[in-house]
Amino acid sequence: MIELVGGEQFGDLGRLQGVAESIFGRGQRQPGWFRRKLTRAGVDPALSAVAMRGAEVQGYVLLGRVPSLGSVARGAGVGVVAAARGSGLGRALLDFVSARARAAGFASVQFLAEPQRLDWYQRQGFVVVDAQLSLLGFGLGSGERVTTGAAAPSLAATPLWSWFPEAWERTPVEERAFVELALGRAWLTREGRAWLAQRVEPRSADSSVPQLITSLRARLATTTPLVLYPCGADAAWLGALLASGFEVAQRSHVVRRSTHP
Repeated sequence: MIELVGGEQFGDLGRLQGVAESIFGRGQRQPGWFRRKLTRAGVDPALSAVAMRGAEVQGYVLLGRVPSLGSVARGAGVGVVAAARGSGLGRALLDFVSARARAAGFASVQFLAEPQRLDWYQRQGFVVVDAQLSLLGFGLGSGERVTTGAAAPSLAATPLWSWFPEAWERTPVEERAFVELALGRAWLTREGRAWLAQRVEPRSADSSVPQLITSLRARLATTTPLVLYPCGADAAWLGALLASGFEVAQRSHVVRRSTHP
């Protein structure tokens, strides 16, 4: 018999890393990636759930608190082991955490759905609220001219794209960098070998996006990957970036469901 328990009852959610890797694979993730994810996503055990059969984990749903999203609880992962798929466990876990989020005052829950999983989320009552892309390119410079640990100014109101600001704030100082450029500025975090541009702001509305990103790439060595995320799938400047050497590394949809039945 499978029992759903709250994250606080399960204990250390970092112990779920092995389960997550058995479901999704390890890929090129760095050591400690799962705990880093829990911290950066603000995962709250009191909002999360784990499915147990005896002492064995069968699945989990992680929810985090992101103040910039207001009354939306942000999902940081849904996983069900192969043997338990098709049993309705994923839906049961989502309903369980939705009830917890509602009790905590959240109006809705939000997850990031890859294209192959979008239909499943929609069958659970989620609706698409945004489409996002991850773009992958490489540096253009002869060396790396990015300094970690630099202080960043307060955020402006009109970025080209921006992940939730808490992701930057919750990243260790030694793994993030702020870069001032002639045409704008960028907030970067180190993701393994790559730099992730979490937020990019043009200096003015007339700033050329391709030139701004080219100047950022010039700060990085040609062997250094640069990931731009989350970029809008309908951004006016997307075609120019793809023509400049970037490629779409991942497509995803932001999906949301009310916590009220």
